Amino acid sequence: MTRYPLRNTLAASLLGTLLVFSLPAVSQQTRAAVASSIQPASVVQRAASAMGGLERLQAANSITLNGYGQYAYMWGGGRIDGSVQAPEKYIAANALSRVYDLKNGRFQAQERRNMLFPFLEPFGHSFMLLDQRLDGDVAYDVKGEKFVRQARRSETPLWNDGVHMRRMWMMNNPAVLVRAMSAPATRLSAPKQENGLTVIDATLAEGDKLSAGFQPDGLPAFVRWSDPHPNLGQVTFTTWFSGWVAWDGADGIRLPLGYTTRLDWRNIEYFKVYVDSYKVNAPIPDLAAPAATRAAAEPPSNPVRELTSVPVGRGIWRVNNGTTVVEFSDHLVLFELGVLPDEAKATLAYARKLGHGKPVRYLVASHNHFDHTLGLRQAVAEGITVIQRPTTLAQFQETINRPAPDYPDDLARSPKPFKQKVMGDHLRLQDSTQTLDIYWGRQNGHMADVVFAYAPEQKVMMEGDLVTAAYEWQNWPDTFRDVTAYYKLDVQKISPVHSVWKAHPDVLTRTQAEELLEGGTKRARERCADETGKGNYIPGCPIQSKYY
Repeated sequence: MTRYPLRNTLAASLLGTLLVFSLPAVSQQTRAAVASSIQPASVVQRAASAMGGLERLQAANSITLNGYGQYAYMWGGGRIDGSVQAPEKYIAANALSRVYDLKNGRFQAQERRNMLFPFLEPFGHSFMLLDQRLDGDVAYDVKGEKFVRQARRSETPLWNDGVHMRRMWMMNNPAVLVRAMSAPATRLSAPKQENGLTVIDATLAEGDKLSAGFQPDGLPAFVRWSDPHPNLGQVTFTTWFSGWVAWDGADGIRLPLGYTTRLDWRNIEYFKVYVDSYKVNAPIPDLAAPAATRAAAEPPSNPVRELTSVPVGRGIWRVNNGTTVVEFSDHLVLFELGVLPDEAKATLAYARKLGHGKPVRYLVASHNHFDHTLGLRQAVAEGITVIQRPTTLAQFQETINRPAPDYPDDLARSPKPFKQKVMGDHLRLQDSTQTLDIYWGRQNGHMADVVFAYAPEQKVMMEGDLVTAAYEWQNWPDTFRDVTAYYKLDVQKISPVHSVWKAHPDVLTRTQAEELLEGGTKRARERCADETGKGNYIPGCPIQSKYY
């Protein structure tokens, strides 16, 4: 990574001003062009002055931030339903620190995360230490004694990561940002006005692009950047700075106490950082990537797994990534496509191969959560009709309509209309060869609009998070018995989206499903009792069940 030394922007501004006004023979257009070329440097120089001056920023070899934070769970796509008004779920980021090695252009992000809602696997509540680092173009994690190189890009329902994202999180510190924008190799656009702020686009030496806004008093107001996103096509992050102070021992550098990163989808407050302290030029760890880590092959970005399948019943297959394929006389129906776009594309091709070349007509999405809708944009790009309930379909429409100009996926490259089929309590798909009933899950504490599919001839249920949300704990165990009784279903087999039981990774019998629900409820109650005994009143406790 570039070390981002400060260039003498003040001298550049004065020289540019002399060039403009000492040559009376040049055209007005030339004068405007030259003036435009010096304006961004002047804006950045003013920001440096407002933060304590060029010399103080130059003298900062490192900055360490300590505090705590909160993330919006699943980018806002983990809410109880697809409504804009639905309450957000959050992830705590405690023991948070950020180390900015300005001398060497390196970065470290450390924190311990905990889900602030019932998450059914222990890792979600373990406060496990996360140690992510960036050294130039090498992203790596420290896991105990191991240094593990990371992919250049990685998108999941929870996080975007990789070289670009880590560099942008480094640019979140305004001291790093101003230094980077002052570096000779950084290209700056002409300033523009946005809601009373002066905004400059920048391309760093490494090729990363960002925009920075500056207040009328010169201080940085925000930094903005974009990244690909499987559910949203492309997401733009804007981190706003607030609460400027100069700490004792901070060499007079002014830095913000608050960082709020918002998304350009629903204006969600994705990440909030509350600063407890800064340390400037204090001892920091050696963030250089070890030679073996640097020499290690860079892992592939968003790899596609090898696809396999098992038959579940006549004309029904479960693919190993959780999608269930149902064959009709002249088309296919998929239950769930919760995989990244490249794998979604491969899964659609694989399904057509299973179905002897028949087209995929319908996709049934079990519910609105982003881990269950990763392949939605790819399905729409291939002209597939999506089945769900009205509120969830409204969320889907929002995500489908989003452009992705900088990171185009198939839908962005060739937009298609969103074809949807609205259901209420029940929808039947039927022809001479197959019958598939789709039902609303009616009452569930995790997902209000949950739907599941049932093939009456084969007595097979297809579900996501209704039975097999997790192995360890069950916080909403009653829905399975409730819906089978209410709709009078004779379920004998279950094809799950999430494979949560190593002994039964593909298909569960009804007996096995009951064993999973009963055991998970018992384990959840034991956990609640253990935490309550310590004086910890955690979300989801006490467990509510009338059956287990």
